[in-house]
Amino acid sequence: MHGVASRRWNWKPAYALIWTNAAAARLILEVALHLRVKSAQARELLRFQKHLRACRRRRDQLGRLLPLSPRQREIRESFHRRLKSLNRRGPTSRRSPGSGSLRHVSRKVSAEYLAGFTDAEGSLILAKVRIIDRWNLQYVPRVCVDNTDRAVLEDLQRDFGGILANQVARNARWKRGYKLVWNGRKVEPFLLSVGPHLRIKRRQARILMQFIRRRKRTHQRRMGRRFGRFPPGVIAYRESLYQQMKKENARGISSGGQRNN
Repeated sequence: MHGVASRRWNWKPAYALIWTNAAAARLILEVALHLRVKSAQARELLRFQKHLRACRRRRDQLGRLLPLSPRQREIRESFHRRLKSLNRRGPTSRRSPGSGSLRHVSRKVSAEYLAGFTDAEGSLILAKVRIIDRWNLQYVPRVCVDNTDRAVLEDLQRDFGGILANQVARNARWKRGYKLVWNGRKVEPFLLSVGPHLRIKRRQARILMQFIRRRKRTHQRRMGRRFGRFPPGVIAYRESLYQQMKKENARGISSGGQRNN
């Protein structure tokens, strides 16, 4: 575990948890069956670890390791090239030879997996929008997860619903992105199923559930064909939740100099 410098001075501090060598191999072996987006990388690393175990290094008379043979250097470089290709940000129309089959196998998704996916790749939002023909500001709960692997998002959509949409890449050389979104009344079933397993975004989930429960108890009068104005207390409560969510999702430090957790 060590700290990672933030790209901007006013962003939250970042941390990295790293496994290397044999410890990394043990971790990958334990989690490989549950990986989806990075399953190909896991297979390559396990193949590399297996190769290392089969390749015994020779030593000289003083016990010092002898240099690798040209053949061994080429084999290790080929593993490096394959992993580099799999991890690249850009389009992957061509695969490196020997990288193995990358055909997606659809599997049922658990709520625990989606919670981890949301903690890492998602966002929970209380959006505020103004609709021209309505009196009141509209506060809309929203959950979304982003990834470049459409097949994995399709699995999530099949088991948990949501709307799948294309997302324009910020850089033309990057892979095409996709977004799976739960809006409005579709958010509550998501939170009831996935929310208890969230860790990083547990506070955001709690705020959204507060909003949803209070909204159910709020009855709105009609003025002709349109709904009437909300009482000031209703607007104030929703705005307070909106501000709480905004604070939880802020990247940087607060105006008082304290970092948001």
